[in-house]
Amino acid sequence: MKNKSFVGIDISKKVIDVSIFREDTNIKMFPHEVFNNTRKGFGDMCSWLKKSRVVLSQALFGMEFTGCYSLDLEKFLTSKNYSFCMLSTRIVKHHPMGTIDKSDKNDSAKIADFLYRYDGTECAKPYKLPSKAMQQLKQLVNERKFLVEQRTNFMNRMQMFETKENSAMYESYIKKLNHDIEKIDQEECELMSKEEDVLDTFQNLLTIPGIGFVNATNIIAITRNFTAFDTARQYARYVGVAPCSHTSGTSVKWRARPSAHCNGQVKADLSMAALRAVEYDVEMQIFYNRKLGGRKDSDTKRKALNAVKFKLIRRMFAIGKQKRKWEVLKTSDDRKNLHIEKSKASEL
Repeated sequence: MKNKSFVGIDISKKVIDVSIFREDTNIKMFPHEVFNNTRKGFGDMCSWLKKSRVVLSQALFGMEFTGCYSLDLEKFLTSKNYSFCMLSTRIVKHHPMGTIDKSDKNDSAKIADFLYRYDGTECAKPYKLPSKAMQQLKQLVNERKFLVEQRTNFMNRMQMFETKENSAMYESYIKKLNHDIEKIDQEECELMSKEEDVLDTFQNLLTIPGIGFVNATNIIAITRNFTAFDTARQYARYVGVAPCSHTSGTSVKWRARPSAHCNGQVKADLSMAALRAVEYDVEMQIFYNRKLGGRKDSDTKRKALNAVKFKLIRRMFAIGKQKRKWEVLKTSDDRKNLHIEKSKASEL
């Protein structure tokens, strides 16, 4: 069912700019108002929309991903059961309609125009706010990521000093960061133990060879317990493992490669999991050696390891979606039976 009204919201730290789409009206002339970025301001916004003859239950709100600045508005709209969608800043920036002038008013009007043109499509899909537990888990994962980056910086700085006296200060910093990281890990465990379905998924993921606490927590937090991504390839592209194509016409045909706009820390954690899987999982060893093809150069090893990372992602999605434990193929007979089952399935 398509919506009847479209409200674009540009969010900043203290205020929000709100514009209402009007058909057969220049985008610069859309009704516009500014409100405080507080719960009282959100109530004033609803009152103004009602005066502007907007039926809130049949309206679609749109805003950009702005992190903590938009979180209060997301909670408010969710509590009122109003439909809203979250848009990428790149979509709004490159939306062709409107003026090239940059202002909060113009941005909110461009969002409203975008909602009208793409209503009912995947581009303007209604957004569902994650549960409170998922929000807290994602926050802890981001905090842990920040602390790990700080620890790595201090460890790199320590290598510049030759004497223990000069590196003593950084050793104390690293010791404190290790304690904070362990504390966050404990908080993550306590948080997941309160949600039965999340805890079951976490325990099932740990049965996969190579997957430990960090990678299991990362994928649960990012995918919201395997509800935010439909396929493993979507998640693999998000973390920079699966390649993305880039072609245009007959002249632009770039080689498919992972996007640079990815979650680098999660990809690095997956690299460690892939190394561990190749070392301890017989099936992964066979897969890795087959990808190497007898070559030992660094580029081939990198590509083979990337294939292992993608296979781990597919395993995690299979376990997370099917809600079961991983079954390891221990003997050659098990692998033969698996090959026979695959052959029968391909014949059907």
